[in-house]
Amino acid sequence: MTIKTILVPMNAATSDPGTLDLALQVARPRQAHLRVVFVRPDPRDIALYSGFGAEGVGLGYLVAQMEKEGAEARTRARKAFEDWCARNEISESAATPGSTRVSASWQDEIGNVDQVVPRIGGLSDLIVETGLHDRDLPYEQTTIEASLFGTGRPVLVAPKTLPSDLGHTAMIAWNGSREANRAVGAALELLAACKKVLIFCEQEGGRRDADPADLVSFLAWHGIPAYHVPTVRATGPIGPNLLALSERERVSLLVMGAFTHGRFREMVLGGVTDHVLRKASMPVLLTH
Repeated sequence: MTIKTILVPMNAATSDPGTLDLALQVARPRQAHLRVVFVRPDPRDIALYSGFGAEGVGLGYLVAQMEKEGAEARTRARKAFEDWCARNEISESAATPGSTRVSASWQDEIGNVDQVVPRIGGLSDLIVETGLHDRDLPYEQTTIEASLFGTGRPVLVAPKTLPSDLGHTAMIAWNGSREANRAVGAALELLAACKKVLIFCEQEGGRRDADPADLVSFLAWHGIPAYHVPTVRATGPIGPNLLALSERERVSLLVMGAFTHGRFREMVLGGVTDHVLRKASMPVLLTH
Protein backbone atom coordinates (compact mmCIF):
# COMPACT_ATOMS: atom_id res chain seq x y z
CA MET A 1 0.00 0.00 0.00
CA THR A 2 1.25 3.47 -0.93
CA ILE A 3 0.31 6.18 1.54
CA LYS A 4 -1.01 9.19 -0.37
CA THR A 5 -3.96 10.43 1.72
CA ILE A 6 -3.86 10.81 5.51
CA LEU A 7 -6.85 11.69 7.67
CA VAL A 8 -6.08 13.70 10.83
CA PRO A 9 -8.96 14.29 13.30
CA MET A 10 -8.33 17.36 15.49
CA ASN A 11 -9.46 17.93 19.08
CA ALA A 12 -9.10 21.70 19.59
CA ALA A 13 -6.48 20.84 22.23
CA THR A 14 -2.79 21.52 22.80
CA SER A 15 -1.98 18.02 21.49
CA ASP A 16 -3.18 18.87 17.96
CA PRO A 17 0.14 20.29 16.61
CA GLY A 18 2.03 17.16 17.72
CA THR A 19 -0.49 14.92 15.97
CA LEU A 20 -0.16 17.00 12.81
CA ASP A 21 3.64 16.82 13.11
CA LEU A 22 3.48 13.02 13.19
CA ALA A 23 1.25 12.99 10.11
CA LEU A 24 3.75 15.28 8.39
CA GLN A 25 6.64 12.87 9.17
CA VAL A 26 4.72 10.24 7.20
CA ALA A 27 3.54 12.61 4.47
CA ARG A 28 6.76 14.40 3.52
CA PRO A 29 8.71 11.50 1.94
CA ARG A 30 5.57 10.48 0.02
CA GLN A 31 4.22 13.91 -1.01
CA ALA A 32 0.96 12.85 0.60
CA HIS A 33 -2.16 14.90 1.27
CA LEU A 34 -3.33 15.62 4.83
CA ARG A 35 -7.09 15.72 5.21
CA VAL A 36 -7.66 17.47 8.52
CA VAL A 37 -11.13 17.19 10.06
CA PHE A 38 -12.78 18.66 13.11
CA VAL A 39 -16.02 17.10 14.31
CA ARG A 40 -18.31 19.03 16.66
CA PRO A 41 -21.39 17.54 18.31
CA ASP A 42 -24.79 18.24 16.81
CA PRO A 43 -26.80 20.22 19.43
CA ARG A 44 -30.02 18.70 18.08
CA ASP A 45 -28.92 15.37 19.52
CA ILE A 46 -29.69 16.76 22.98
CA ALA A 47 -33.39 16.52 22.22
CA LEU A 48 -33.06 12.83 21.43
CA TYR A 49 -31.51 12.07 24.81
CA SER A 50 -33.64 14.51 26.82
CA GLY A 51 -36.99 12.93 26.02
CA PHE A 52 -40.20 14.59 24.91
CA GLY A 53 -40.98 15.75 28.45
CA ALA A 54 -37.94 18.00 28.71
CA GLU A 55 -38.69 21.56 29.76
CA GLY A 56 -38.47 23.77 26.67
CA VAL A 57 -36.51 26.71 28.08
CA GLY A 58 -33.90 24.46 29.71
CA LEU A 59 -33.48 22.43 26.53
CA GLY A 60 -33.11 25.60 24.47
CA TYR A 61 -30.38 26.81 26.82
CA LEU A 62 -28.49 23.52 26.54
CA VAL A 63 -28.67 23.61 22.75
CA ALA A 64 -27.45 27.22 22.64
CA GLN A 65 -24.62 26.44 25.05
CA MET A 66 -23.52 23.45 23.01
CA GLU A 67 -23.59 25.52 19.81
CA LYS A 68 -21.46 28.20 21.49
CA GLU A 69 -18.91 25.71 22.85
CA GLY A 70 -18.75 23.88 19.53
CA ALA A 71 -18.15 27.10 17.62
CA GLU A 72 -15.40 28.15 20.04
CA ALA A 73 -13.70 24.75 19.78
CA ARG A 74 -13.92 24.88 16.01
CA THR A 75 -12.29 28.34 16.01
CA ARG A 76 -9.42 27.09 18.19
CA ALA A 77 -8.86 24.03 16.04
CA ARG A 78 -9.01 26.03 12.82
CA LYS A 79 -6.48 28.60 14.07
CA ALA A 80 -4.15 25.83 15.28
CA PHE A 81 -4.35 24.26 11.83
CA GLU A 82 -3.65 27.55 10.04
CA ASP A 83 -0.72 28.35 12.33
CA TRP A 84 0.69 24.85 11.82
CA CYS A 85 0.43 25.17 8.02
CA ALA A 86 2.22 28.53 8.10
CA ARG A 87 4.95 27.20 10.40
CA ASN A 88 5.62 24.25 8.10
CA GLU A 89 5.19 26.19 4.84
CA ILE A 90 2.29 24.00 3.71
CA SER A 91 -0.38 25.53 1.51
CA GLU A 92 -3.99 24.75 2.30
CA SER A 93 -5.47 23.24 -0.83
CA ALA A 94 -7.57 20.36 -2.10
CA ALA A 95 -5.81 17.09 -2.84
CA THR A 96 -4.27 16.88 -6.30
CA PRO A 97 -3.20 13.44 -7.52
CA GLY A 98 0.40 13.44 -8.71
CA SER A 99 1.42 16.44 -6.61
CA THR A 100 5.14 16.75 -5.86
CA ARG A 101 4.69 18.35 -2.43
CA VAL A 102 2.69 17.88 0.74
CA SER A 103 -0.73 19.51 0.78
CA ALA A 104 -3.40 19.88 3.46
CA SER A 105 -7.11 20.62 3.54
CA TRP A 106 -9.58 21.49 6.29
CA GLN A 107 -12.96 19.82 6.78
CA ASP A 108 -15.55 20.93 9.33
CA GLU A 109 -18.17 18.33 10.31
CA ILE A 110 -21.14 18.31 12.68
CA GLY A 111 -22.31 15.02 14.18
CA ASN A 112 -21.16 12.08 16.26
CA VAL A 113 -17.48 11.29 15.86
CA ASP A 114 -18.17 7.54 15.87
CA GLN A 115 -20.31 8.04 12.75
CA VAL A 116 -18.41 10.80 10.96
CA VAL A 117 -14.91 9.28 11.17
CA PRO A 118 -15.93 5.88 9.71
CA ARG A 119 -17.79 7.67 6.90
CA ILE A 120 -14.84 9.76 5.77
CA GLY A 121 -11.95 7.64 7.03
CA GLY A 122 -12.56 4.56 4.91
CA LEU A 123 -11.16 6.30 1.83
CA SER A 124 -7.92 7.38 3.50
CA ASP A 125 -4.71 5.35 3.36
CA LEU A 126 -3.87 6.12 6.98
CA ILE A 127 -5.51 7.81 9.97
CA VAL A 128 -3.26 9.69 12.41
CA GLU A 129 -4.70 10.48 15.83
CA THR A 130 -3.82 11.71 19.29
CA GLY A 131 -3.11 8.96 21.85
CA LEU A 132 -4.80 8.43 25.20
CA HIS A 133 -2.17 10.30 27.20
CA ASP A 134 -4.34 13.38 27.80
CA ARG A 135 -7.20 12.95 30.29
CA ASP A 136 -8.75 16.21 29.07
CA LEU A 137 -9.72 14.56 25.78
CA PRO A 138 -12.76 12.45 26.73
CA TYR A 139 -13.66 11.63 23.12
CA GLU A 140 -10.27 10.46 21.92
CA GLN A 141 -10.83 6.80 22.75
CA THR A 142 -14.16 6.98 20.90
CA THR A 143 -12.34 8.44 17.88
CA ILE A 144 -9.67 5.74 17.89
CA GLU A 145 -12.24 2.97 18.26
CA ALA A 146 -14.37 4.46 15.47
CA SER A 147 -11.31 4.56 13.22
CA LEU A 148 -10.14 1.04 14.02
CA PHE A 149 -13.48 -0.75 13.89
CA GLY A 150 -15.38 1.44 11.46
CA THR A 151 -12.95 2.25 8.61
CA GLY A 152 -10.84 -0.86 8.03
CA ARG A 153 -7.82 1.44 7.74
CA PRO A 154 -4.58 1.49 9.77
CA VAL A 155 -4.41 4.01 12.60
CA LEU A 156 -1.18 5.70 13.69
CA VAL A 157 -1.46 7.00 17.25
CA ALA A 158 0.70 9.90 18.42
CA PRO A 159 2.43 9.84 21.83
CA LYS A 160 2.89 12.88 24.02
CA THR A 161 6.40 13.47 22.65
CA LEU A 162 7.35 12.51 19.09
CA PRO A 163 10.58 10.80 18.08
CA SER A 164 12.94 12.90 15.98
CA ASP A 165 13.01 10.19 13.32
CA LEU A 166 10.01 7.91 12.81
CA GLY A 167 12.12 5.61 10.65
CA HIS A 168 14.90 4.90 13.12
CA THR A 169 13.79 1.60 14.71
CA ALA A 170 10.48 -0.22 14.30
CA MET A 171 9.22 -3.04 16.48
CA ILE A 172 6.46 -5.45 15.46
CA ALA A 173 4.39 -7.02 18.26
CA TRP A 174 3.46 -10.28 16.53
CA ASN A 175 1.67 -13.43 17.67
CA GLY A 176 0.52 -14.89 14.37
CA SER A 177 -3.07 -13.65 14.79
CA ARG A 178 -5.24 -12.12 12.09
CA GLU A 179 -4.97 -8.69 13.71
CA ALA A 180 -1.18 -8.86 13.98
CA ASN A 181 -0.80 -10.04 10.36
CA ARG A 182 -3.04 -7.23 9.12
CA ALA A 183 -0.91 -4.74 11.04
CA VAL A 184 2.24 -6.05 9.36
CA GLY A 185 0.66 -5.77 5.93
CA ALA A 186 -0.53 -2.21 6.60
CA ALA A 187 2.89 -1.17 7.89
CA LEU A 188 5.06 -2.55 5.07
CA GLU A 189 5.73 0.84 3.49
CA LEU A 190 6.73 2.38 6.81
CA LEU A 191 8.78 -0.67 7.80
CA ALA A 192 10.70 -0.54 4.51
CA ALA A 193 11.78 3.01 5.37
CA CYS A 194 13.10 2.05 8.83
CA LYS A 195 16.79 1.56 9.51
CA LYS A 196 16.11 -1.37 11.84
CA VAL A 197 13.11 -3.70 12.30
CA LEU A 198 12.68 -5.83 15.42
CA ILE A 199 10.11 -8.52 16.27
CA PHE A 200 8.53 -9.03 19.69
CA CYS A 201 6.92 -12.47 19.91
CA GLU A 202 5.80 -13.66 23.32
CA GLN A 203 3.86 -16.83 24.06
CA GLU A 204 0.24 -16.25 25.07
CA GLY A 205 -2.06 -18.54 26.98
CA GLY A 206 -4.67 -20.28 24.84
CA ARG A 207 -2.93 -19.49 21.54
CA ARG A 208 -0.73 -21.77 19.47
CA ASP A 209 2.88 -20.62 19.59
CA ALA A 210 3.90 -18.40 16.67
CA ASP A 211 7.40 -18.74 15.21
CA PRO A 212 9.03 -15.33 14.61
CA ALA A 213 11.19 -16.95 11.91
CA ASP A 214 8.05 -17.09 9.76
CA LEU A 215 7.64 -13.32 9.99
CA VAL A 216 11.35 -12.77 9.33
CA SER A 217 10.99 -14.81 6.14
CA PHE A 218 7.86 -12.90 5.04
CA LEU A 219 9.51 -9.52 5.54
CA ALA A 220 12.60 -10.67 3.65
CA TRP A 221 10.44 -11.17 0.55
CA HIS A 222 9.66 -7.46 0.78
CA GLY A 223 13.31 -6.51 1.15
CA ILE A 224 12.95 -5.76 4.88
CA PRO A 225 15.61 -7.36 7.11
CA ALA A 226 14.28 -8.07 10.60
CA TYR A 227 15.25 -10.09 13.63
CA HIS A 228 13.59 -11.39 16.78
CA VAL A 229 14.57 -9.93 20.15
CA PRO A 230 13.80 -11.80 23.39
CA THR A 231 11.57 -10.18 25.98
CA VAL A 232 13.03 -8.10 28.79
CA ARG A 233 11.16 -10.01 31.50
CA ALA A 234 10.53 -13.74 31.60
CA THR A 235 7.16 -13.28 33.33
CA GLY A 236 4.55 -10.59 33.75
CA PRO A 237 1.85 -8.92 31.61
CA ILE A 238 2.54 -8.61 27.90
CA GLY A 239 1.85 -4.87 27.70
CA PRO A 240 4.51 -3.72 30.18
CA ASN A 241 6.99 -6.27 28.77
CA LEU A 242 6.42 -4.97 25.26
CA LEU A 243 6.92 -1.34 26.25
CA ALA A 244 9.97 -2.13 28.40
CA LEU A 245 11.63 -3.83 25.43
CA SER A 246 10.61 -0.98 23.10
CA GLU A 247 12.18 1.59 25.39
CA ARG A 248 15.36 -0.48 25.80
CA GLU A 249 15.73 -0.71 22.02
CA ARG A 250 14.82 2.98 21.54
CA VAL A 251 11.94 2.10 19.24
CA SER A 252 10.53 4.98 17.19
CA LEU A 253 7.55 3.05 15.73
CA LEU A 254 5.56 0.22 17.30
CA VAL A 255 3.37 -1.95 15.04
CA MET A 256 0.66 -4.17 16.50
CA GLY A 257 -2.85 -5.52 16.02
CA ALA A 258 -5.67 -3.95 18.03
CA PHE A 259 -7.20 -6.55 20.31
CA THR A 260 -10.53 -6.29 22.14
CA HIS A 261 -11.94 -7.82 25.30
CA GLY A 262 -14.22 -10.14 23.42
CA ARG A 263 -16.07 -10.92 20.21
CA PHE A 264 -19.23 -9.22 21.46
CA ARG A 265 -17.51 -6.14 22.90
CA GLU A 266 -15.58 -4.97 19.88
CA MET A 267 -15.96 -1.29 20.78
CA VAL A 268 -13.94 -1.73 23.97
CA LEU A 269 -10.19 -1.88 23.49
CA GLY A 270 -8.51 -4.88 25.07
CA GLY A 271 -6.05 -4.87 27.96
CA VAL A 272 -2.75 -4.93 26.02
CA THR A 273 -3.97 -2.44 23.42
CA ASP A 274 -5.35 -0.05 26.02
CA HIS A 275 -2.15 -0.23 28.11
CA VAL A 276 0.03 0.51 25.09
CA LEU A 277 -2.10 3.45 23.91
CA ARG A 278 -1.97 5.06 27.34
CA LYS A 279 1.67 4.37 28.18
CA ALA A 280 3.63 4.18 24.92
CA SER A 281 6.35 6.79 24.46
CA MET A 282 6.51 6.15 20.70
CA PRO A 283 3.97 6.24 17.82
CA VAL A 284 1.87 3.08 17.55
CA LEU A 285 0.47 1.75 14.28
CA LEU A 286 -2.69 -0.31 14.84
CA THR A 287 -5.11 -2.31 12.72
CA HIS A 288 -8.03 -4.52 13.63
